[in-house]
Amino acid sequence: MNQILNIYYIYYENSSSGTVTVLVYMKKLIFYFDPSAKKMLTETISETGEKKLVLTSTKNFVFTAEIVARIIDIDGDEQIPTRLDPGYNYYVVQDYFTVKADRGIYYDESTGAYKASEYGFVVLDGQKIKLISPLSVSKDKLKAFYYVYPTKFGRIPAYADLEEIMHQYRILSRLDQNQIVEQMQAIDVNQPKFTRILIAQGKEPVNGHEEYYVPLVNLQKKAGELKSDGSIDFKEVGFIVEVKKGQDILKRIPKEKSVDGYNVYGDKVPGEIVTTDGYNKGANMEPSRDDENIFVSAIDGCVDVDGKTISVLPIVYIQGDINYETGNIDFDGSVHIMGSVLPGFTVKARGDIVIEKNVDDAHIEAQGDITVKMGVVGKENAKLVANGKVTAKYLLNSKVEAVGDIIVEDSIINCDVFSNSKIRVVARQGKIIGGKATALYEIMVNVSGSPNETETLLSVGRNLFIEKELADVHKEIAKWRQAVDESIRKLKGSFGNSVFENPKEYIAKLPPTKQKSCLILLKELSNNNAEMKKLIEQSKEIQDKLKLEREPCIIIKNKAYPNTIINIRKSTKRIDSPIDNVKYYEDPEDKIIRFSPAL
Repeated sequence: MNQILNIYYIYYENSSSGTVTVLVYMKKLIFYFDPSAKKMLTETISETGEKKLVLTSTKNFVFTAEIVARIIDIDGDEQIPTRLDPGYNYYVVQDYFTVKADRGIYYDESTGAYKASEYGFVVLDGQKIKLISPLSVSKDKLKAFYYVYPTKFGRIPAYADLEEIMHQYRILSRLDQNQIVEQMQAIDVNQPKFTRILIAQGKEPVNGHEEYYVPLVNLQKKAGELKSDGSIDFKEVGFIVEVKKGQDILKRIPKEKSVDGYNVYGDKVPGEIVTTDGYNKGANMEPSRDDENIFVSAIDGCVDVDGKTISVLPIVYIQGDINYETGNIDFDGSVHIMGSVLPGFTVKARGDIVIEKNVDDAHIEAQGDITVKMGVVGKENAKLVANGKVTAKYLLNSKVEAVGDIIVEDSIINCDVFSNSKIRVVARQGKIIGGKATALYEIMVNVSGSPNETETLLSVGRNLFIEKELADVHKEIAKWRQAVDESIRKLKGSFGNSVFENPKEYIAKLPPTKQKSCLILLKELSNNNAEMKKLIEQSKEIQDKLKLEREPCIIIKNKAYPNTIINIRKSTKRIDSPIDNVKYYEDPEDKIIRFSPAL
């Protein structure tokens, strides 16, 4: 007998006749499952992107002692159906190659077949036939499932089979028998369907956390503010979250302890203390009277978020520049800016404003003091307005108004500055060049003007705030005076000058129809006169405010260059030649400007 691959030649020789008969046989493998399926489940993705595990083959589930494959010898393919085992209608035939029985499979020499030793999913792995257990444990080991599909003979495992497999895999946290049996009984072997049943379940640990807080105010910035014309102002982003005393700020989430669980193998699964997305409670907050877990602001201020800590501060701290990230600032308190204020932006505060770097063509307004650690540089829009004092390293092309002192370290160049107190430039070479500097009581500087004789106007003894108030009242007086004149013109035009000599007698002589119109005009004149007199009295009260508590002066300690103009009250003096170390004042009797040594 010779063997070439899977073909066998058998020679028979008849000794009496001397003839030789040659029989040819082929060796084949019959698989009663789909040998192309290499695993039980495969992952598919639906059109919607949903991932799902599906069964690779319905032909590969086998029960205990079911034949999964056998080797046959045939002399033609037509003999294959005659060699099939009864009831095994699905099969795949391949040319013979050496195969071995692996896990869950054994070779039955008495029948010459490969059989399953337990229920499972059979696969051909290279040259090994093996059984994949339908038992599946979740990644977290908290659940164990058993996959079931009726075999070709309509058989599924019994509870005892499942109990045995769980014993093999040392699964301890099993479901109650009735729960498992109930799931098994729901399987209809006459209508085969792939089913996953839960056979074991551990206890999920409960994670704990430390105490944390969640904000009750909106911390998100706006993209901008919609204007009436439909456009968006991107400088209004609501960077500051302003709050009032007693306003709800945080909700406390109390601490929770962790609780250990266990997995399907009975091993402990420790609970963890997890990190939350919550915040810590910072300064200036107190418990609400109504709810101990609600914390309210203890002050009027703004919400400050520093990392994971939320506080309420009386001062707004801005770590960088005022730009499109922060937008304009308007706060009912004090503002501290660690960077600069960029062109076109506005900062307003009911308290003080401190700027660590520069003000670049921006508008700054404070009810308190303004401090600019570097300088103020303007083009068209640089303006500082303070109800307190203004301090800066230098001022250039800017407008400054202060109720308190204006104190500049280096220079004031081409500016329009007014202090309702004093202006001082304090550096040894501190100077005022060009523009206008006006103070109520005193201007003190080392150098005024320049060698190029730049016109520089220095004025004292003037209260521009009061002068503006007085000018506004004078405008109102002029308006009411015009109304009085108009009333007189109408009376003269209708009744002549006689009506003013003795109005009562004049009206008594008039016909009743004219009496009424005359009375109306006289009433109008009286009312207009009353309003005008009231404003004149107000004007006198305002003029009294212009009286100074002490005599104003201008002190130039180093050099005053030509074309420096000195104004004291209503007196003016233009400097025609350089002069050093000089103090200008107004002679109280002659009302002219005089000077004396400054030191």
